[in-house]
Amino acid sequence: MAVATGFSWGAFLLGFIWALSKRMWFAAFVMLGINLILFGIGFWGETADLIGFVLTIVFGIACGAYGNRWHRWTLEKRGYRII
Repeated sequence: MAVATGFSWGAFLLGFIWALSKRMWFAAFVMLGINLILFGIGFWGETADLIGFVLTIVFGIACGAYGNRWHRWTLEKRGYRII
């Protein structure tokens, strides 16, 4: 199975939905949890809303940057080999 390298736009834009589509259950659960926490920060006031928005963007960029690595690692744990 071929796994892309570099930035994952799917992970950046879709987050935990992308992880579910790749059958990365643990990553999807963690990503959903972090997204819910960041969403909840927005209810604490205007300043917290801005901070939550910035953290959401930073988290999305991190997911995009590491998404393909996480996918490759998951496949290796399932027994696939890198050639």
